[in-house]
Amino acid sequence: MHACMQRGLPMFVAQPSPRLVPRAIVSPWLAAILHASHPARHGKFPILPGALFPAAPSTRALLAPSPWPPMSLDAPPGAHLHGELTVNKSLFCFPPNNSAATSSGVFAGDDPLKFYFPLLLYHVCTVFALSRAIHAMLRGANVPLVISQILAGALLGPSFLGKVLPHAGELFATPEGWVQINTVGGYAFMLQIFVVGVKTDLGMIVKSGKKAVAIAFFGTAAPHLTMFAAGAALKARVPAAWKATFMLTNLNSWWSLSAFIVVCCTLDDLNLLSSKLGRLAMSSALIGDFANTFSIAGVTSYLLASSPSEKIQRIGFLSLITFSVFIGFMAFVARPTILRLMRDVPEGAFLCEARLVAVLLITITCSFAGEILGLHATYGPFMLGLMLPGGAPLGVTLAERLDRLVAGVLMPLLFAQGGMRMDIFKLADASTCLLLEVFLVVGAVSKFVFCMLPCLYFGMSHEEAFLIGLMMNFKGITEVVYASAFMDAKVFDDQVYTTFMINVLVVGATTASLVKHMYHPEEKYVAYRRRTVQHKKLGEELRLLACVHSQADVEPMLALLDASSPTPASPIAVYLLHLAPLAGLTTSVLRPFKRGDRNCTPSGGTDAERIVNAFQFFVQQRPLGSASLLPYVCIAPYATMHDDVCAVALEKRATLIVVPFHKRLAIDGSVENTTANAGAVQAANINVLNYSPCSVAFLVDRGSLSVVPAAAPVGDADGYPHRVAMYFLGGPDDREALALAAYMAEDAQIGLTVFRFVLPPEWRKGGDLEEDRLDDEAVEEHVRRGVDDRRLVYSENVVSGSDEMVAVIRKASPASDLLIVGRRAESPESPLTAGISDWSEHMELGVLGDLLTSTDFGCRVTTLVVQQQTRAAAGEVSRSPRPESDGHV
Repeated sequence: MHACMQRGLPMFVAQPSPRLVPRAIVSPWLAAILHASHPARHGKFPILPGALFPAAPSTRALLAPSPWPPMSLDAPPGAHLHGELTVNKSLFCFPPNNSAATSSGVFAGDDPLKFYFPLLLYHVCTVFALSRAIHAMLRGANVPLVISQILAGALLGPSFLGKVLPHAGELFATPEGWVQINTVGGYAFMLQIFVVGVKTDLGMIVKSGKKAVAIAFFGTAAPHLTMFAAGAALKARVPAAWKATFMLTNLNSWWSLSAFIVVCCTLDDLNLLSSKLGRLAMSSALIGDFANTFSIAGVTSYLLASSPSEKIQRIGFLSLITFSVFIGFMAFVARPTILRLMRDVPEGAFLCEARLVAVLLITITCSFAGEILGLHATYGPFMLGLMLPGGAPLGVTLAERLDRLVAGVLMPLLFAQGGMRMDIFKLADASTCLLLEVFLVVGAVSKFVFCMLPCLYFGMSHEEAFLIGLMMNFKGITEVVYASAFMDAKVFDDQVYTTFMINVLVVGATTASLVKHMYHPEEKYVAYRRRTVQHKKLGEELRLLACVHSQADVEPMLALLDASSPTPASPIAVYLLHLAPLAGLTTSVLRPFKRGDRNCTPSGGTDAERIVNAFQFFVQQRPLGSASLLPYVCIAPYATMHDDVCAVALEKRATLIVVPFHKRLAIDGSVENTTANAGAVQAANINVLNYSPCSVAFLVDRGSLSVVPAAAPVGDADGYPHRVAMYFLGGPDDREALALAAYMAEDAQIGLTVFRFVLPPEWRKGGDLEEDRLDDEAVEEHVRRGVDDRRLVYSENVVSGSDEMVAVIRKASPASDLLIVGRRAESPESPLTAGISDWSEHMELGVLGDLLTSTDFGCRVTTLVVQQQTRAAAGEVSRSPRPESDGHV
């Protein structure tokens, strides 16, 4: 230290926390207890697990150096804190030119990478680009993003770049760079923990059943015991350094846990948040985290109370008071202040910039207060987040404003830092590595087995129990953070740290890949019964699932229901599903709509109530017994929204799912997106097509179809309120569309014209005779049941190609309010569509549906595109063989 001052260099001293215990709720108490119990250990105490967040390095410990640059972490002789605890001090000597934050540029003779801010930007860009490149290569194997970020750090560290290009590796090994990476990464982690706390629904604990509680208990307690037994059995082989730092005890405390943030983030990467097993795993992880926190607090309180030392009792009493005051401050000051900031935010709007800044400042204040009290910097923000309501407006604002910057740009620095500290060239002692490997494998296997047992006891299948065991073994975020804390506290040496991080990479990547490869929630939607309009019995109610994304979808959906003309003789059961994207929450919502329930208002206001009111009013205006309504609310990621749609359709035995198309006609005649997330809506619609347990119809609104009040006069010159045209080319989808059109016109004053297009007799040779027979039977049944050439008209048109067919359609369509066509997804290529199939833009509408809805065609008539129920193998586009002769069930 004196030498640095003699050279005139500015001195920067980084002091890791004097308590080597991670500072959670009980850390000051345990430090005092263990110091009194083990005075000869000079302050090197075991690191015990904290609360619901990992024991990340503290603000001071974040300044700890990399394990491989030439820096000293040795404690100077005689350095003590208050004459009691030994303090590890790190001495960083920064050159004078580093006192400036920015450089004048290379043309002024400066090296920008010798200055703080350019060096930080270099680190951010390099880590982001490399981690994304690695993730792009590993995405096909379903490796989580955090694993790719750790691998990026490993490549930038001494394991690769430090050996191959030492000069380039030095940029990540300098004290300045290391301090910046840890500080910025730690700050981002604190904000991310706050966001996770806001998104977390504590109601999961209350609503969790015995299954989740049992998985949490056995999945946490059993690994603790088995790893303790393994450590006792291998006691003779444990190195003295491990015993001195209680390394196995520390490792046991964290490796046996299933951190909620790890399970949640990994399931989000795998698009399994809304799945049944995903919800069960998250509930179990949250329960286990809370149980771990309270058990540690209880044990610590008991040890403090039973201590013979009055000094320790006094310290414990003061710690308890300050902690209670801290919690009270967040509950009765910080929380009401933030709720007041959220009070008058308009429906569907974000928090304004000033209010968001105020929320972040309150969060940072709680983090700083926790640091002063000896708690970890993330404890206050996380507890404050748990006290606040998720969803709109706070959760949605945080997800929209912070996620991209914090989780996407800054957080990778923290995980890459964990990889940078790895040095595979330090793996010199095979016996030590093998001993640690045995210990970690025992913990992972025991957790896997004891998480499966409750699942099997409660009647889950062996495959589902196997998947739960894998999910509870997810590794990633918390393991990186507490491993770095152990490294700073000298609990891990270079060899142990590298071995441990390799296990994190292997277990984290393997479990996630296996879960995604084996678990396909869509498998339960494979159809084994006919749930189609064509096979519906005469007079049986039509069970229709109407999907609505916003209020803009309500009017065309109600107009379609009105055109269906339900009567007591042919009733319709409407299951309304209001779909909203998951934002500001970690758990998806699927429940029947209830007025006043905050979880049933996904937009944070009255949007859902208005939608339900409109449908209820429609049902009330119908004759008694002709229509019924059961509304649902679904809040889920677009990537898994189809899972909830199919779940409701399967549970309610729906015959037809109607989903709105993601584009509509604008006032000026152009086509516009219905929502800002039109691409995600389109992907969700395609997934519904692939996995639906019943028939599916796309409703493309063009404004021609509207609800006709019961007391209103007749709509057109023919005396029919709605005119419907159905274009029949043949195939299972067209037969389903014909059956739906016939149902709409059954016992109702609906004008229906069916146009059938057939090829000349000489062109029909070599076709599918069975399909032709089924088409003829369907048309003959329709003609026999009610064609009168006035209200119900049948027109057969012999055409030689697509040009003639399009000419007929172009001439007939303007006279109708609604056009119905089949999607013809699996029908073979026909000369009738050969000329127009090459120009299809939206394949989910099929060839004819895409033609009718395109702006080039110029048809401004609302169109319904129907696909008959299929058997889709989970995750596959191809269909499995079916015994039915028509290729559909």
